[in-house]
Amino acid sequence: MFERRLKIILALPIIFGAVIVVRLYQLQILKGDDYERQAEAALVSPKQFLPPLRGRILDRSGRVLVSDEPAHDVTVHYGILSLNRAYLLLLADNIRRQDPNWRHAADAALEAEVQHRIADMWLTLERASGVPLKQLLRRREAICYRIERLRRHIWDARRKQGLHEDYEKLRLAQEDWFHSILRDVTPALRTRIELDLSGLPCVRVEPSVRRVWRDDAETLCHVLGRLGQVSAEQIKEDPLGDDWLACYRAGGLAGVSGVERLAEHMLRGKRGYEEHYRDGTPKEQASSIDGLDVQLTIDMDLQRRVAGILAVAVIDHPPATGASCVVIDVESREILALVSVPTYSRQTLRTRFEHLRDDAKHLPLLFRAVQGEYQPGSIIKPVSLLAGFSHNLVDSGRTVFCDGQLIPGAAKWHCWTHWRGMAGHGPVAAEEAIQHSCNVYFYTLGQRINAKRITAFFRSFIRGSDSPDTTPRGTGLIEERPGLIPSLEWMRQYRNRRFRPADGRNYAIGQGEIQLTPLQAANMFATIATGRYQDPTIIANDMNDRPVIPIDAVPASAWQLTRRGLYRCVNEQGGTAFKHARLDAVEICGKTGSAQCTPRVVRRRFTFAAADETGSAVSVIASTVEAACEALDLPVGTQPAKTEIVERYPVPDPDSGKIPTHAWFAGFAPYRNPKIALTVLVEYGGSGGRTAGPVGRQVFEALLESPRGYLEG
Repeated sequence: MFERRLKIILALPIIFGAVIVVRLYQLQILKGDDYERQAEAALVSPKQFLPPLRGRILDRSGRVLVSDEPAHDVTVHYGILSLNRAYLLLLADNIRRQDPNWRHAADAALEAEVQHRIADMWLTLERASGVPLKQLLRRREAICYRIERLRRHIWDARRKQGLHEDYEKLRLAQEDWFHSILRDVTPALRTRIELDLSGLPCVRVEPSVRRVWRDDAETLCHVLGRLGQVSAEQIKEDPLGDDWLACYRAGGLAGVSGVERLAEHMLRGKRGYEEHYRDGTPKEQASSIDGLDVQLTIDMDLQRRVAGILAVAVIDHPPATGASCVVIDVESREILALVSVPTYSRQTLRTRFEHLRDDAKHLPLLFRAVQGEYQPGSIIKPVSLLAGFSHNLVDSGRTVFCDGQLIPGAAKWHCWTHWRGMAGHGPVAAEEAIQHSCNVYFYTLGQRINAKRITAFFRSFIRGSDSPDTTPRGTGLIEERPGLIPSLEWMRQYRNRRFRPADGRNYAIGQGEIQLTPLQAANMFATIATGRYQDPTIIANDMNDRPVIPIDAVPASAWQLTRRGLYRCVNEQGGTAFKHARLDAVEICGKTGSAQCTPRVVRRRFTFAAADETGSAVSVIASTVEAACEALDLPVGTQPAKTEIVERYPVPDPDSGKIPTHAWFAGFAPYRNPKIALTVLVEYGGSGGRTAGPVGRQVFEALLESPRGYLEG
């Protein structure tokens, strides 16, 4: 018995020793690296990101229009923004360890203290910054929404790949980041927040950057665009999403419009970071990489001068609501001016956004040059003539007799002379048809070509979303609209019919369903001037390939005849632009147009299904659905159950019942060696000759006076 007990006593130390050895092996060998990392992490402060400078935007001459300057943001850890329980418990434990008064407190009391400090944090940020608490919390909700959408996307993608995991356990890198709540804070605000919130490790003031515009860049506001917080879609589709220093972060900024969006891939840089031990000793760091500069083809001086000319034209021609002008180099297709009036300043966009958004009459936020789609009216007649030549339906010497009407006694299909009480043009040949803008000639021509063939030919000059090829056309600006050249499929889908003979007549004079943007119209005239199509560009250093596409179906003699007709339109008596667009210093080829249009809806009655206190639907008259939601204090994005038009602008003339037409002028110069093409549009400006023609002449004068010699040679 004694020996047995002795053996047990002797065996116990051996067993315990073996257990200790196994445990030491497990701790030091199997998990040694993990514990070493954890120990090191406890000694290391969280990484602090170093933002890169976004690339500058320069004008044609290299003048800086937009650049970044160093700034500071107030950031909050995502654990606080999302009220993540695990993170809140970590904060409670941190309070217990650092504050002797809470060392022996109950867990529930500590959790309540954490909630109290978080609430006090938001109130402190409100008092210090002057930003309403409601707005701060809205920013918090937006960040959480974007990250949750990203989590859902990743979880769904993994599930489709056969990877099944608990949704709640899926963690994103963004959940360990600090996200901006206040941007570009002043030094005084920075100091106050650092002092008032020094006890909360979940709040930081981090280095950042702010976007600074040149003081006189207001006329370029539509072109330059703006930055906005990255969306969940941008984060999901980010081509640099695998690079943790270059990828988008929830709450970060990216271009959302204009060149800021178009050149985002060039302008964005790559973050750096710094990592320190708790005692402040540097551990590791990586420098940030700044974005590339983007040089525009826009001449800022020309842009400003043209904007001034347009602003005066709108004032001088009530009820005009706005205007646009595009100036383009016919050889390179570089855009020299891309002007939309009215405009706004960056400051007014920040402080008066709701007013700008709700101005349904003047639409100051509309980038008219590329976003506005208008019936072209008579400026498309030169292309209609070329379409006739391409189908061998035009003989330069053949005439069409114009007595002011196409069909005797009909209520429609009159020449413009009829509406002015003038006699018809008499016998008109091709060249004179352009010079005098004879509707009867082009009605006849459009009917002979037919709608299907004439629209197919138009697409050689005006390439939008339904171009013959699949290559994206235009500048690439997110605002750019494709225009509309109706196809047979489009007519079946949206008009529930096939083409009719009347459609060919309408399209030949630029009426009916056809719509162009001012940029498309300017490029159309550059194509007439050169005989080839090429996409326009607004960025000089993007290195994108823009192939030249010749229009082979038109003989050289037809191009020459059409250009002579445009020359005579401006430079000979009887031309519709002779009185208003001619210049002695340069031979301008051009065409005026007065396009019929519909009045613009400026106010609607919005009825929402959301019930009020009486249980009935609520309605309000407003210019936009956003304004209606705000007036009724409804959640953003609430859609009305019913919408009714209350007011349009402009009101019809009480005598004729008509509204003013859109006024066009489009042309190129010089005649024998084209250098520049341009287009002018004045919304509801009336006569193209009397309103848009003088504006076109003034723009050509500005080009002549430019020290850059745009019309020389």
